[in-house]
Amino acid sequence: MGSEQSGPRRPAHAAGTPVIGFKAKPTSTAVLRALRAVALMYGVVPLFALAAALDHPRVRAWGALWAALSLITVLLISNVADVRHLRRGRFTTFVAPKALGQIAVATVAFALAGVAFGLHGGAFLLLPTLPFLTISLIGNRAFMSAAWGVLVVSLAAETFTVLPPSTALWSTVLFAGTAAVLGAMADEVVRGSLHGVERNQSLAELAARASSLRHWPQGLSVIGDQLGRSMDVACFSVLCRGSGTEPLERVQSWPEADWPSWAELGTLVDTCLLHMRAMNDGVLVATPAAAGSAAVVIVTPFTSMLGAPVDITLTSTVAALLAAMFERSRLISGLVDLANTDELTGLANRRRLFDALEQEMHRARRSSRPLTVAVLDLDHFKRYNDSFGHSAGDDLLRRFAARMTRRVRAQDLVARYGGEEFCLILPETDADGALLLVDALRASGAGEDLLGRRVTFSAGLATWDGAETVEDLVFRADASLYRAKAAGRNRVAAAPSTPR
Repeated sequence: MGSEQSGPRRPAHAAGTPVIGFKAKPTSTAVLRALRAVALMYGVVPLFALAAALDHPRVRAWGALWAALSLITVLLISNVADVRHLRRGRFTTFVAPKALGQIAVATVAFALAGVAFGLHGGAFLLLPTLPFLTISLIGNRAFMSAAWGVLVVSLAAETFTVLPPSTALWSTVLFAGTAAVLGAMADEVVRGSLHGVERNQSLAELAARASSLRHWPQGLSVIGDQLGRSMDVACFSVLCRGSGTEPLERVQSWPEADWPSWAELGTLVDTCLLHMRAMNDGVLVATPAAAGSAAVVIVTPFTSMLGAPVDITLTSTVAALLAAMFERSRLISGLVDLANTDELTGLANRRRLFDALEQEMHRARRSSRPLTVAVLDLDHFKRYNDSFGHSAGDDLLRRFAARMTRRVRAQDLVARYGGEEFCLILPETDADGALLLVDALRASGAGEDLLGRRVTFSAGLATWDGAETVEDLVFRADASLYRAKAAGRNRVAAAPSTPR
């Protein structure tokens, strides 16, 4: 069934969608009320019978009267069948072509009644227009055009049967034109109401989808089309500022990535952020929303797809949704970082270590590049704690963590493995390269104690063989560490290489 949902850059009729369709997808309540409305037309039948009985000399064409009653009987049978289908939940039977056929039957029936009685006063000629007017409430414009065509033919056949041609033409034009105007008025009102309902539904769906999106701003690309429909605009841009001191960043533009240009924006966004309210320059509208210390700004054209100025209430609602999404993504990101960070040193913890190592193994497999892991352990750390206290031991761990972080590459990962043990992930590094790097770290030491004496560490290395698991790789590096410890500490030992 056709649905006239409006949306930016949407084709007039999607593939497989019938041209003649309903304004909105029928629901059980809507269908029930439509069937009740149709049932009211059956009240005309006893009126026809009463008119024929009381003033049968006025009946000019009994054949036309019986044909009219027969068609109304057919319509009644069809209506009863529709009610039965509704009760059984068979909504696939409620299709627009069938409804058009029923409307045509009712229109012809009323026109035949007019021919039968020869009453062409204004009140009687209104009867054939009633079925058409129902189409303006439920059908799309193609549906209305088809029903109006049936009405024009029926009115012409009725009036030209009993009236002079000039009078018949005038009557046909008058009533067909009046019906067209009334139908268009009702169509605009109903379309406006349906658009409001669809827009509210779109906003509700947008809120539900935005609440489940975790990644900012990548998640915006998933809901770009829905954002446009919710605001009734053909294009928009989302800008974000992390804090009051950070510059504005364009995080999404739809459907064109560079709309609008920074020159077109001018000072509009800065002004709206300064006053924290929607502003416009007659061409663009900027609507801000706060997200904690940050802010999100929606930029849209001044004119909506409906031809009226953009509804600021809608853009404000969407901006608030995006601001909430941005704030939630920052919160989730912070929680994830907290869950993956060692509280004492600020390094990655064991959970993050194993996750990162799994990712690096996949990358090394794809690129056929080497991957080496080093496990480091401070020498005689228990003795250090016993001599200087646990607070001094914690301070030494923090200083050693900062020292390693400064000395490694950006793509390397330093993690606290547990206690006084640390782990290095060295992507694209073979055993020889890793040995040079870690031995240089060892030569500089782990720091000094409170008496100024140098603190040393031992390390074990293992290069991934391309097949072993994360646990096996770390176990081999750990085994190398114990060999370094057994050999006298303050040294680096590498696991034997295995063929890849």
